[in-house]
Amino acid sequence: MAVLSASFGILAPVTIIALPFALFAWRLLTNWRSRTRPALSAATTSGLDTGIVVMALEVLALTMMPVGHSHGSSLHLMPGSDILTEFAGNGSLWQIAGNLLLLAPLGVLVSLRFPALRSIRRITALAFGVSVVLELTQYLLHAGRVTSTDDVLLNTLGVAASATLSCGWARRPVPVKIPAQQPAPLVEAVSPRNAGAGRV
Repeated sequence: MAVLSASFGILAPVTIIALPFALFAWRLLTNWRSRTRPALSAATTSGLDTGIVVMALEVLALTMMPVGHSHGSSLHLMPGSDILTEFAGNGSLWQIAGNLLLLAPLGVLVSLRFPALRSIRRITALAFGVSVVLELTQYLLHAGRVTSTDDVLLNTLGVAASATLSCGWARRPVPVKIPAQQPAPLVEAVSPRNAGAGRV
């Protein structure tokens, strides 16, 4: 539990600070977009855009804040080495869970916001690129963090899992009720010969 608190403790203050600004930005953006599009569409797209920005800020806070008093960076390029270490007796599964969940919310929000990325292959490729950039930036900042290929793999796998759910939900067709066709009224044909029948 201490590892979880040390790794994700920054989320609470960042969320508390960002939440009022996010709500104000969502409301302002919704009002602006309502001038040219339906209210529901304006509110939905504004909410997704605001959520993407907030989640991106939280990811940056989690990955770029310095750790401890070290000013160096470690580089682990052997795939699977860090995962095996976390499964060992002195490791922590919270680290694996954290890397799986790090970009997963962004995978959901981005796939719902941009139809062009509503593909598991595309959103996974995007997550891989974003994760590589984050790890390289960590290494260049020398913030005492570990740049690992396993982090890239876990981040990408978490986005692929979340994209599988969100893309399937977004592609689900909306049922449309078609009114039942009523039979046309029967009109008795009247021939000219008996058109006057029954008249006095």
